[in-house]
Amino acid sequence: MAPRKATKSTMKRKTVQSSQKKERVRAIKERQSRAEIFQHIAMDTDIKRVDVEAVFDSLAKLVKAHLKKQGSGEIILPKLGLKIRKVRRKATKQRKMVSPLTGTEVVIPSKPARDDVKLVVLKSLKEAVDA
Repeated sequence: MAPRKATKSTMKRKTVQSSQKKERVRAIKERQSRAEIFQHIAMDTDIKRVDVEAVFDSLAKLVKAHLKKQGSGEIILPKLGLKIRKVRRKATKQRKMVSPLTGTEVVIPSKPARDDVKLVVLKSLKEAVDA
């Protein structure tokens, strides 16, 4: 049997797979400030720090637009492994409970129904933490 000739699609597939090799990520021991994070991203991507801030501003506006009253209520941040969802919390009634610290009866006030934000960690982020 003669070897198969490489077609454009198989050549593309091979180049895509080779370009997606996992890069080694070094651990950063100290907590970074906002400016240090922007500077690190700017150096890593060879773009200006001001442009990096503009991208984050745009991302913040996009998230807010999805979570507004008429918005979709959900957005997935690609490559970060996060899903941000708006969830509706039910109203609670006033209730009594015994405090575990003092043993006295405490009244917990009622709360109205409200919108809340829930972050869901996706598979890619979980795998990054396990590695």
